[in-house]
Amino acid sequence: MKKRLISETDKGIAAKEIKMFDDPNKMKTILNDIRWTILKKLSKEARYPADLAREMRLHEQKVYYHIRQLINVGLVEVVFEKEIRGAKARYYKTTEKAFGIEIDSKDVGMHFNANTPVNDKLLKFFQEFYRNSKFNGLIVVGAPDAHGPHKTWARDGHYAIYLAMFMGQFLHPSDELFVKLDVEVRAEKALDQNLILVGGPAVNLVTHDINTRLKNPAFDNHMQGIAPDARFGRGITSKDPKTFYSQNNAGIIFKVPNPFNPEKTVIAFAGQGRRGTKAAIIALTNNWETILKNYKKGSFRTVVKGYDLDGDGTIDSVEMLE
Repeated sequence: MKKRLISETDKGIAAKEIKMFDDPNKMKTILNDIRWTILKKLSKEARYPADLAREMRLHEQKVYYHIRQLINVGLVEVVFEKEIRGAKARYYKTTEKAFGIEIDSKDVGMHFNANTPVNDKLLKFFQEFYRNSKFNGLIVVGAPDAHGPHKTWARDGHYAIYLAMFMGQFLHPSDELFVKLDVEVRAEKALDQNLILVGGPAVNLVTHDINTRLKNPAFDNHMQGIAPDARFGRGITSKDPKTFYSQNNAGIIFKVPNPFNPEKTVIAFAGQGRRGTKAAIIALTNNWETILKNYKKGSFRTVVKGYDLDGDGTIDSVEMLE
């Protein structure tokens, strides 16, 4: 069974394979300054003894001797041969990036959820929201009570739980309260922070505030309908200026600089209705590899539509529209 060394970095959780010592006598081999130096150099790149000898100002045979000791206990191996000045030189490298001891191999330690592979795409998408591996920002949901000029109330705030559990696989929570109602964020004048918005502008006033200040609004800025199904005019805007997505199950994911503070970032999961908001969230949490396939950095935008394929009354499948 392979062992891995888990480390917490400012970019999330990292892991590398580690070779465990199965005999305490083998550990004696690395208790030598020269062999320890050789190990560190060979862990970075493959080298041949004569090259190491020149760099370390040692006799070549002495370096050969120490490398043989490391080979005997399985810490170093030959990775390739290359002809240098008419002679074949063997290049050596460490067998692993880390070595360690384990008192009781039957004690597997603490389990953690590693089902979601955290790759560069995912980390880049949320990179503005982590600092020292902790969440750096606010998740904003609409208030469940009638509020705002149209007296709307939100019924999609609980969908933020999907998102928070997903992000929790590669981000530690902030030390401070990081989930707030739209009315709280407004009252505290905290619109200039890193914000993750859940809910469309009809039910989340912060989404409304951000949307109205965007150069290219995600939603048509004309309210219509009554709470809790109030909608914005013709719906979610499209790349085609003549097209709008007005269906309740249409949603949008967008990432933009915060118009209240361009040094901060806004990511929104917003729908024409609560079904659209859920569609936007499960689009990322369930299909992030497809959603972020072409993402590199900076702003992002995609429109999705959710469907109830198994007929149980809830959104369980998502289609990307653009």
